[in-house]
Amino acid sequence: MRPYSLDLRQRVAAAVQRHQGTWRVLADRFQVSVSFIARLVRRQRQTGTLTPRPHGGGQRPALGPADLERLRRLVQAQPDATLDELRQRLGVPCHRMTVWRALRRLRLTRKKKTLRADERDTPRVQALRQAFIRKMAAVAPERLVFVDESGATTALTRTHGRSPRGERVYATAPGGWKSLTLVSGMRLAGVVAPWTFAGATDGPAFETYVTKVLAPQLRRGDVVVWDNLQPHKRAAVLAAVAQAGASVEPAPPWSPDLLPIEKLWSKVKGALRSAAARTTEALVGAMATALRMVCPQDIRGWFQSCGLCATHA
Repeated sequence: MRPYSLDLRQRVAAAVQRHQGTWRVLADRFQVSVSFIARLVRRQRQTGTLTPRPHGGGQRPALGPADLERLRRLVQAQPDATLDELRQRLGVPCHRMTVWRALRRLRLTRKKKTLRADERDTPRVQALRQAFIRKMAAVAPERLVFVDESGATTALTRTHGRSPRGERVYATAPGGWKSLTLVSGMRLAGVVAPWTFAGATDGPAFETYVTKVLAPQLRRGDVVVWDNLQPHKRAAVLAAVAQAGASVEPAPPWSPDLLPIEKLWSKVKGALRSAAARTTEALVGAMATALRMVCPQDIRGWFQSCGLCATHA
C-alpha cells in the first residue's frame, strides 16, 4: 500500500496542532484512521518530519515497472488475450492472479468487445467515410434528419440478472414470437415520423413509410441520411424526399459509428427489453413509450459523439 501524500500529512498535522477536533473527528474528516494520526504525531515529535518512513524491504513484487509497461503493450496489441496468455508472453515466473492484480493497477478492465466490420478499414470505405464527414460538416445540424429501422419481437427480455455466486440466472421467454419493424427519423429537435409494421423492411413498406409518414414532416432544405439498404434506393422514395424540398445523403458502408440514430436504438431496445411485451399490441405501445423517453439532451449528446453540432452543447 502506498503511503499517504505529504500534502495530506501536512494538513492532518496542522489540524491536530490547531485543535480543530478530536483525533476521531479528524480521521473522519480526512478519511484516514486514528492510528495513522497517532503514528504521524509520534513521528513528527521524534524526528521533526512528516515524510513517510522509507520502505522497510520485504519481498520484491513479481512484476516491476518494466514488466508492467510490457504488460500494457501486450494488452494494446491483443485486448482479448487471456490471463494465461499474457503471463506466458511476459516471460516472468508468476501466477495468473499476479497478472490480474497488475491489470487492475494499470486500470485495464475486462469488458465486452464492440465489434466493427473488417471492411471499414479498406481504403475505399475510408475514403467514403472521410467524404461523408466533410459533407456533414457543411450542413447545419438542424437540417439533418437521420432515418433507420430496428427490429423487435414479442420475446424480448432483459439479458442480465443477479444470483448467488456460482449459480445461473434463469428466466423465461416465449419459444415462438412475432416480429415488428420500427422505422423512425431523428433530427436535433427530437424524434420524427415513427412508424411500425409487421415483418422486415422491403421496398413497398419503405416506400409507403417515406411517402405517407416521413415526407410530410420534412422541411425544405433538410438532408435525409440513411444507410445503403436496397429499399432506400428506390426511385419513388428519392422522388418523395425531393418533392418535399429535401435531399438524400447515403451513409458510407460499414459506418454505424457516424450515425447518431444508432444510439437511439440502443436506448429504445433497452426500454423494450424492460417492458417484455408479449403481444404485438403491447409491443407497439412499448415502442411509443420508449421513443417518448428520448429527450433533447440525449439527441444532442448522440450528435456530438458522432462529430456533429460540437458548438451546440
